[in-house]
Amino acid sequence: MRLTKKNITHYLLDKGFLEPTSFMSGDYMLTQTQSRNSVFKIQQQQDKGLFVKQLMTQDPTNSYLMQKDATSHYLIHQSDLYKETATHIPDYYGYDPYHNILVTEYFANSKNIHETVYRDKKLSEPHAVKMAHILASYHFDITDEIKNNSSLQFFSKQIPWILNTGQLLNNPKGISNTVIAEIHKHQDLVQRMEKVASQWETTSLIHGDIKWMNFIVMPNNEDVKLIDWEIADLGDPLWDVAGIFQSYFSAWVLSFNNQSIQQHKQMQGTEFLSIETITPIVKLLWNTYASVQKFTESEAREKLFKTLSYMAARMIQTAFENNMAQKQMYPNSVRILQFCNHILEDVEGIAKQWNLIA
Repeated sequence: MRLTKKNITHYLLDKGFLEPTSFMSGDYMLTQTQSRNSVFKIQQQQDKGLFVKQLMTQDPTNSYLMQKDATSHYLIHQSDLYKETATHIPDYYGYDPYHNILVTEYFANSKNIHETVYRDKKLSEPHAVKMAHILASYHFDITDEIKNNSSLQFFSKQIPWILNTGQLLNNPKGISNTVIAEIHKHQDLVQRMEKVASQWETTSLIHGDIKWMNFIVMPNNEDVKLIDWEIADLGDPLWDVAGIFQSYFSAWVLSFNNQSIQQHKQMQGTEFLSIETITPIVKLLWNTYASVQKFTESEAREKLFKTLSYMAARMIQTAFENNMAQKQMYPNSVRILQFCNHILEDVEGIAKQWNLIA
């Protein structure tokens, strides 16, 4: 069954996701968007909104992503392990595996962190602190729990593909992606990427796709929620932290005009993004996270270096994805590779330069 604007109300009523009184009273506003999935957003004044997602195609990869999204929501809301995390994500209403339909809470009248940053033209300290607390709420060692939890056993423990490209990086034949081709010109970067990959540890539930767009700022501009768990897995929690780091530093790198790359001219309206404005926020976020995780001073130091290395890897992955099938690499992707190589060349030196450590 394919959900449409005409039949979705009947489906939701039949499954008990929608109260008849809400629909009959007119307290019901429906919108639909389509991309890789068909998405319906239902806003209600008296009851919580509904976010309904259905696969457009029934291929195994997309089906698995949908199942991971559903499993993550179910696990977090049903397991005592993640009671705090449950308050930071959408409510889970149900998953229909036969029709690949997932129903969760919809946050109406809200914006994501990316939107608020560019709307307000500033970086919010409270939002940085909130994101750090959200990550820390589910970042803990669950090695023992995995043995007795079927939901945790569902995850495949896949290492991020950018950290698993050793064979590709060492075999330049047949390369079609301009980023990989550029990396091959710098064997020192290849070796640094391999060193980053060797640090990977699978200890915790991770979101896997942490970025500003997946943090929703509620209408009161204080509470923040984390959405979109379809890339979730068991892995290294610092990969998630690196995702927030990436959002800050990528915003700066991508703020420069592609046509004026040599002059380092920022696009109009992005002047509020600079290393000087970003690094204090990143430091606050990291110190908050490290404090909640109760890292010792030496642990915090080493884990910060690892997070910066992961950030560089994530930025290279983004550059790769942005240049799929491109004959020439986008100018800002060249900046990303230069920026990341600079970080990986001396992670400790960068941390000191940015005043993230003494």
